[in-house]
Amino acid sequence: MLKLTRRMFQIAIVAAAAVTGLRFAMGWSLTSVEKYCPFGGLETLYAFLTNQRFSCAAGELNLTLFLALLGLTVLARKSFCSWVCPFGTVSEALAALGRRIFRRTRRSPGGEPRQCLEPPRAVDRWLRLLRMPVLLVILYFTYRTGELIFRGYDPYYILFSFHGHDVMPWSYAVLAVLVAAALLVPMAWCRYLCPLGAALWPLAAVGRMRLARSEAACTRCGACDRACPHSLDVSGADQVRSGECTLCLECVHACPAAGALELRIEGVRR
Repeated sequence: MLKLTRRMFQIAIVAAAAVTGLRFAMGWSLTSVEKYCPFGGLETLYAFLTNQRFSCAAGELNLTLFLALLGLTVLARKSFCSWVCPFGTVSEALAALGRRIFRRTRRSPGGEPRQCLEPPRAVDRWLRLLRMPVLLVILYFTYRTGELIFRGYDPYYILFSFHGHDVMPWSYAVLAVLVAAALLVPMAWCRYLCPLGAALWPLAAVGRMRLARSEAACTRCGACDRACPHSLDVSGADQVRSGECTLCLECVHACPAAGALELRIEGVRR
């Protein structure tokens, strides 16, 4: 039931983003998709704190959404990424398509089956650090120029703005590379490059809502590990404490053992 609910929610958000972008591109509305982007709140935060103004097209709603997202992350980790983010939904669809195209799997040194071109866990951990310099570079040049310099590189904006402001021909080449990467490596953009994911990670790591694994009920079949779109080690922990967990609950849906995986709020007794 939760999986169906999440899918319906994701589809509704993607449809809303597409309609909003199309209406703005056709001149039927003055509201752009970037108005609802919480990352815009972080991009304009410095200008707001230092000069009481907003950077470029970012505004009060972007800042409010970003602050609300920080609160949500403390409670429910990076659930925004798997329940709300439109490009997160697109990335999940591309990962599913990639699994159909590349049906072969290989085994990592730990023995678990993994998608054919997915990096080993050790390499994967290092690649995730790429998000930090991406975030710092974006914020540096945005704060320095007062312009939203990330627009032409942002897959969400490129895809849903329908050739919006600052989207150049090379922007579509960037999008094509990211789509290809997502087909080969599940959630490649989200795992390795997304600046918003990098900004949320510290709070997500201490998020109160977590997946708990029952040692008694777990059969160690590895279904949860294979289902996790972010390649987390679900079966090897009593709780999924990683700041990468988006609470997509794919592992829970894949688990064949009743009660082996449960969603809990840390510090709340059952």
